[in-house]
Amino acid sequence: MNDNYKWKGITFNSKGIIIEKTPIVPTATHSFTKYTIPGKSGYLSVDNKTYEPIPFSLECHLDTTKANMNEIRAWLDGYGTLQVDNERIYTGYISNSISFEKIVNFRKFIVQFMLQPIAQSSTPTIVTSTETTSFQSESYTNSYPVITLTGSGNVTIGLNGISFTIYDADGTYILDCGAKVITKNGTNQSMNMSGDFPYVVSGTNSLTVTGTVTDLSLSYYKTFL
Repeated sequence: MNDNYKWKGITFNSKGIIIEKTPIVPTATHSFTKYTIPGKSGYLSVDNKTYEPIPFSLECHLDTTKANMNEIRAWLDGYGTLQVDNERIYTGYISNSISFEKIVNFRKFIVQFMLQPIAQSSTPTIVTSTETTSFQSESYTNSYPVITLTGSGNVTIGLNGISFTIYDADGTYILDCGAKVITKNGTNQSMNMSGDFPYVVSGTNSLTVTGTVTDLSLSYYKTFL
């Protein structure tokens, strides 16, 4: 049994389901469009600069002494997150129709997923600094951080040349770059901010801090192919 396997944040073991094999999620396939040209051998390929969804299956065995079929039926459905190790979390949906009536009799069944090609780390990477600095990111794609800062007066934060300014700052602000919202004590502060929402790039990142900042943390989730 493996407690690393979680669907929607819940382990299979806790639902009375044993994962019979521990497969590795395959790397997503790069997407190309192929065109044939009359009179020309072979084909013309165009790089779509995207990756295909990942089909993935788990062979399962039901422990009837622990399982609640009504709970399992509601849980193994729809869209959610799939965690298969301590590092990566995929988003996707269950793509096959599971015969729960047969599961009770035969106990063995397969759950098929269709996963998004880019995984996200299970824990955030946190960068703390109140001064201009740089840091490295091993993220495969751009990551949108949550920036929490405490400062006063006019404060400008820049990340890789993209900056935002908080005017007349007087406390702690949370900038959610993915949701594109800034709050203070849960209240929207967009009227006190100008600029854009920055993101973390793969490789070297340049962080600039201007003004009176007494505390700053930048939290983001790395991505994996």
